[in-house]
Amino acid sequence: MLDLRYIREHTDEVRQSIRRRGMQVELDRWIKLDLRRSELIPQVDELRSALKLSGKPSPAELADLQLAKHTLSKREAELKYIEDEWHDLLSDMPNRIDEDTPDGGEEANREERQGGTKPTGLESYKDHLELNQALKFVDFESGAKVAGSRFYYLRGRGLNLWRACVSVVAELIEAEGFEMISVPHMVNSRVAEGTGFLPRGEERQIYKVEDADLNLIATAELPLTGLMMDEELVGPEPMLLAGLSSCYRLEAGTYGKFAKGLYRVHQFEKLELYAFAAPETSADLLQRILGLEEKICQALEIPYRVIRIAAGDLSAPAFHKYDVEYWSPSDNTWRELTSCSNCTDFQARRLNIRHRGADGQLGYAHTLNGTAITSTRTLIAILENHQTADGQVKLPVALQKYYGGEYL
Repeated sequence: MLDLRYIREHTDEVRQSIRRRGMQVELDRWIKLDLRRSELIPQVDELRSALKLSGKPSPAELADLQLAKHTLSKREAELKYIEDEWHDLLSDMPNRIDEDTPDGGEEANREERQGGTKPTGLESYKDHLELNQALKFVDFESGAKVAGSRFYYLRGRGLNLWRACVSVVAELIEAEGFEMISVPHMVNSRVAEGTGFLPRGEERQIYKVEDADLNLIATAELPLTGLMMDEELVGPEPMLLAGLSSCYRLEAGTYGKFAKGLYRVHQFEKLELYAFAAPETSADLLQRILGLEEKICQALEIPYRVIRIAAGDLSAPAFHKYDVEYWSPSDNTWRELTSCSNCTDFQARRLNIRHRGADGQLGYAHTLNGTAITSTRTLIAILENHQTADGQVKLPVALQKYYGGEYL
């Protein structure tokens, strides 16, 4: 949620942010409602005060009270009607956009740098589904039998590889000061809406629990943000967390080759990086999170590149975002692996997450998130980039100790 004063005083900047993202938000309608709301609030307050009389009213005062009561009822009804639409339109407004963000949609995303070494030496590279025919690390058939398409069992080698990845990465992120934490797998609608995962008027992408105000989490970002809801962060030091959880996604409308196998599924495991920060430190902290994601790729020997996300490809809460993509030798292209975002005070305003500075001033904290690893795309990247000519997978050195062997 944007600061009301900012919207009123920087309307053109808000309009530009909406336009650059390619969104449809009725800003002019909100401004009109905001003006009328500003007129009605003092009128309602004045009428309410007029109804507070001490002692028995005279006949003339009684007549005035009846008129005031009738007028108040009309004004309150109008204010309620206006505030409902006013709040809905306010919720639709996206965050500001960092000045250096490229214009355009996904095609305008900008490569910043590459890291790691692409594999060479094989005439052709199998994708993870082809590798699975011999190595049997994931069972899609049984998953579909018990839960439907895009569910699976991660078995034997696959689960052991995931456990090894978690062990390696947990050491890296704890060395950076992140606290490992488990989280609830469901959140209420206030948290889901506040984090931006229940946008109004769009197709739902997270599972709703029937007959309860609960939603299955699409990422640990939801309960991690909710952890500090209505709370206060004090001082310049950030709160750094790493949430390990299952994630549940409808993935409606996703088709094609990149939707096959483990790449897009309804349930997976993820280790999510998260931070609550003082406003003046969040820009540097985003670079720190991005650097940690790169260290993870380096430790797991995944060839990668860093992409700066363009305005039209940003989610509504994101002010500044990067994707880290892995090299897919089977497709000879780059594919999304992880991402990280600075949401500034957008989520904090919606969930009342405050920050008190060293000078005692109270404002809103900044929230940041980033993916460390997933049990799907991280495993794909490792398997496809470390396959051998005889159809095996030679594991990165960092994983071998925890996996208990050199080969999958």
